[in-house]
Amino acid sequence: MKVLLCNVSHRNNEHAHDYAGLFYLAGALEQEGFQPLVYHGQPENLLAEVTRNQPEAVGFSCDFDNVQIIESLSRKIKEGHDIPIVVGGANSMALGRDFLATSGADYVLRGECERSLPMLFNAILKKQGDISEVRGLAMIRNGVLVETPPDIIDDLDTLPLPAYHTSMHPHRSYGSTILTGRGCPFSCAYCAPSPGKRKVRKRSIFLVLEEIKINLKNNPALTYLVIMDDIFTMDRQRIEVFCEGMREIRKERDLIWYCECHVGQIKTFKEVLPTMIDAGLIRLQIGIESGDQEVIDQYNKHIKVHDVIDFVTYAADCGLAQMATNFIVGGPKEKAGATAALIETLMDRAPGVIDIITGFLRAYPGAGIFENPEKYNLQLHDQSGRQSGDDYPFVTPVGCSQEQVMKQRQELNRLIRLRMQQKIKNHEMKVEAVMKQYQAALKYGISSRWFKEISANPRAYEYYYVLYLEEGQAFVESLDFSRDYPQRTFELWRSITFSEGFPQLDGIALSPLEYELLLRCAGKRSLETIEAELYGLYGKFYESQNEFHGKLVEVLFQFDAKYWLTHFILD
Repeated sequence: MKVLLCNVSHRNNEHAHDYAGLFYLAGALEQEGFQPLVYHGQPENLLAEVTRNQPEAVGFSCDFDNVQIIESLSRKIKEGHDIPIVVGGANSMALGRDFLATSGADYVLRGECERSLPMLFNAILKKQGDISEVRGLAMIRNGVLVETPPDIIDDLDTLPLPAYHTSMHPHRSYGSTILTGRGCPFSCAYCAPSPGKRKVRKRSIFLVLEEIKINLKNNPALTYLVIMDDIFTMDRQRIEVFCEGMREIRKERDLIWYCECHVGQIKTFKEVLPTMIDAGLIRLQIGIESGDQEVIDQYNKHIKVHDVIDFVTYAADCGLAQMATNFIVGGPKEKAGATAALIETLMDRAPGVIDIITGFLRAYPGAGIFENPEKYNLQLHDQSGRQSGDDYPFVTPVGCSQEQVMKQRQELNRLIRLRMQQKIKNHEMKVEAVMKQYQAALKYGISSRWFKEISANPRAYEYYYVLYLEEGQAFVESLDFSRDYPQRTFELWRSITFSEGFPQLDGIALSPLEYELLLRCAGKRSLETIEAELYGLYGKFYESQNEFHGKLVEVLFQFDAKYWLTHFILD
């Protein structure tokens, strides 16, 4: 029997998580003899796919952004096809009688559905089993909303692997996401408390590694793996076993990976981080949310600001390429400047590494902030969640308007960009850190905010690109004039202007010495040869050759600071 599983959104061109949840469900359905098809795409194309494939039932994955889309599509499917419609997903806990009535859907399925969805389809399509035994089910019977408690799967090793071959999108590649466990031991006030969320369960690392190997075999282009666990770094020994397996895999394939961690946990065994980096960890996500410790405590995050600073510093010193984090805007009132101060501190400790974004506070059904906003001195402007989007705040502190919260986020982002631009301009990033950003972006397609800001500075981008290609290197304090060959990072004819009657570069007037030096920095002559030529032209203006040499070195380092020059050493 053919069943269609759908994730519909106007943003479904993104490749964020391979829609792995649907493929796990597809694997479970296939194991029960069904023929699942997985659709993840634009809503306007779904109805044609339903007509073309004629499924026996349709299932929707509902999150906090596509409720209205699913309502509309469900009604239209019901109008043209007399088939059951099931809605599950992250937002299923918030769906009840009203949603079933307005959408025309037959069932809402909550919790972990790898067992309950096949049971439901067996009952309604094959007439096998009792529908009342399906856990997590919500439906209307005789005008009454009937609900059963959600299913939580204790042994994750019993689940089938994701059935990526059921995709209706043959042009897509899959396998870049992996689940090693479910659940989180923490209960942050803003986090959606989905069924089973508080119960931590872990898969066998052996099975996880086997799944990765299968994905690599099926996807020859796979180079970047996303570990989807809420918190991967809960068990040092388990991390080390995973890293040992990844090192073996990396002997055959260049595979790097991402995971999330909780600073309050990993701080007790942070020495495992170099092991993770050696095994291919390229990007690590940590949650901070605020620079005000009182607000962090209100969020119930179980972290300390000083631990965050220490860990970020340690991670940068260990050579981690990217550390991502988020700060919430529009949450409980903070001490003035607390978040801005922490952002500046983190950028000082890990320039070129700490990748900071901001986001509005969202009130997910069931979360502490949603259930009791007064406790946090917050107000909800869209309790239904139907208008909420990531680009507009629907939660604000009491007495603070939505426009004020937007302005706060704008100011925070402006600060982040300004500090990044200053550090790029002033060469405050270690060259090794920048090279890892280039590698992440150009080799693996993982662009950080640092890479984007460097790319927005043409001189800096070209300078570091030359270093990345190993066609030049940065100047060091002690130059070897007999072996150092300076070279420009730009094409003279494109960059030099003479509109004012004298040479200018990037709006800076060049002295005759500076201009003649740039002309000679083509990577063809040593500094020793260049110095001899320039001394013959301008030496008469200096009291001694030593004074001229000092001036030349000063100009060279000024050019390096402006990203105009690199050099290479000829052995």
